[in-house]
Amino acid sequence: MMPLTIVTFLLFVLKAFVVVMFAMNVAVILTWADRRQGAMIQDRVGPNRAVAWIPTKVAQGLALGPALAVVAGVAFVLVKLEPLPEELASRAMLFSQLGILFTWLTFVVIAGKVQTRGVQSSFDAWLYSLGDPRRIFYTGLFAHFLALFVGLALNDSSFGTQIRDIGYGGGAGLLIFSVLGGAVYAALSIRNEPRIGLRLAGLLHPAADGLKTIFKEDFIPPNADKFLHSLAPFISFFPALVVMAVIPFGDTLCFNVDHGGLGALMTTVPRDSVCAAAGSVRLQVVDLDVGLLYFFALAGTGIVGAALAGWASDNKYSLLGGVRAASQMVSYEVTMGLTLVGAVMVYGSLRVDKMIEWQQHNAWGIFVQPLAFFLFFTASVAESKRIPFDIPEGESEIVAGYFTEYAGMKFAMFFFAEYIAVVTSAGLMSAIFLGGWDLPFLYRDGLHVSIGGTVLFEQTLPHVMVVVVGALGFVLKTLTLCWLQLMIRWTLPRFRYDQLMRLGWRKLLPASLANVVATGLIVMAIVSAGPEVGKFMDLVADYTRAFVALVGLGGFIYFVVFLAKPVHKRKTLSSSSAEYAAAAGGTRSARMSA
Repeated sequence: MMPLTIVTFLLFVLKAFVVVMFAMNVAVILTWADRRQGAMIQDRVGPNRAVAWIPTKVAQGLALGPALAVVAGVAFVLVKLEPLPEELASRAMLFSQLGILFTWLTFVVIAGKVQTRGVQSSFDAWLYSLGDPRRIFYTGLFAHFLALFVGLALNDSSFGTQIRDIGYGGGAGLLIFSVLGGAVYAALSIRNEPRIGLRLAGLLHPAADGLKTIFKEDFIPPNADKFLHSLAPFISFFPALVVMAVIPFGDTLCFNVDHGGLGALMTTVPRDSVCAAAGSVRLQVVDLDVGLLYFFALAGTGIVGAALAGWASDNKYSLLGGVRAASQMVSYEVTMGLTLVGAVMVYGSLRVDKMIEWQQHNAWGIFVQPLAFFLFFTASVAESKRIPFDIPEGESEIVAGYFTEYAGMKFAMFFFAEYIAVVTSAGLMSAIFLGGWDLPFLYRDGLHVSIGGTVLFEQTLPHVMVVVVGALGFVLKTLTLCWLQLMIRWTLPRFRYDQLMRLGWRKLLPASLANVVATGLIVMAIVSAGPEVGKFMDLVADYTRAFVALVGLGGFIYFVVFLAKPVHKRKTLSSSSAEYAAAAGGTRSARMSA
């Protein structure tokens, strides 16, 4: 720990605030996504109906303000933070890549808008003449690779200094031009509108719901236990939030130690070094040697909240929902714990940060423990009591389950706790099975692409950039797992109670026990084998990193192409089933036979 008690306390508060805000804001986005999917699948009114009308001048200011802040930040870096000669190449590469990224991204967004609303200016006509917005994306992708190739190929040549100067100054100028140009275009495109509707893609609706629940009446049944009835929402809400404290959301920040205190952030950090304890700041709220035990100890208290709410409400439906919730959560807690036993055997530690470091030096947990990942994912969905495991809240059977007699903010705490549980379970899965903040071939000193003993590419990167990119990778992995859990909600029907318990005790539990036995045998075999087996496993680990890198790049390209693809809506209007069948090409008929 750092010797400065006040600084340590302030850093602890800051990290706790960041983690809490991340979990709660992602939970809000998940509620919005649920409403959007429900609107699309069930043909209901979605959250886009929530709109805040603002004056046009204010909307233009909102468009220009962030762009001006980015311009000021880039100008400050250029003027005040002059790079050292050894840092010029990395900064030039960073600025050039950011400039290219924001340029094609701005053009793609504007081109997609023009495709939707039509041409309004000569610039719109030029963008429309380019055709499919995906062409802009492909051109930008080619520009990324071209700039990278030119920078690396000519870095050590006689033109290296000119190339670095062009990448540093020209990349910064291109970044300023793209950001400011896009903001100016947005401000000019709305100048003739009397007012602007601020919808934020429907995100205002969850905010309106939260504000509305504050003023709703707090109802307590006449014969209920008032103290326990009021205590149950807190027992369900806060444990689901504080379990994120043991999950690291980034690598350790290393500072120079200056006169017993923290100095400036280190420019670069060696690949395998660990900075001194006095100058290190872990991006983790609580660093415990028993991190996983802490997670399960607090997560298990949610069982008490659900059972207590059902019993204290003096309602038979609530009591039945509380009993269902308690039995379901206890059953799947056993499976969750056993699935991680194999991971603990492989990693050799209960500390989540040590697990991530093991994956960084070897392979991600999903390749080492694939069965455990799918078992843990299934059990975590059941723990959050979401479809298809929403037996405790089955509205078609027991109204709303254990929170039937709750209203206002108490109901919102139960409702919100489920989404926060989705975020925390996704964060733990990303840390244990998907490498946490680790990204393929990205180490503390920069990028090292190598397969076996063959080095394909190397690039030194600033320490703060490596940490920020790793933290963004952790966030992206967590959001992806949250999205997968939402997809299951609209894919599978609800289980019956007997099916749910049979799945937990007869299928998942034996599979988790078999995984523990198989993991023990494999670990013993590898440890007792010779060095040749160790070299082979290292080579396999390199290939898994390459596989993840290629899949990630392909997924990014597909996602951008999907967003840039024009939307074509087709409506079929028929007045009768016969006309609809005729429009579809007729019906098939076959000769009847016995």
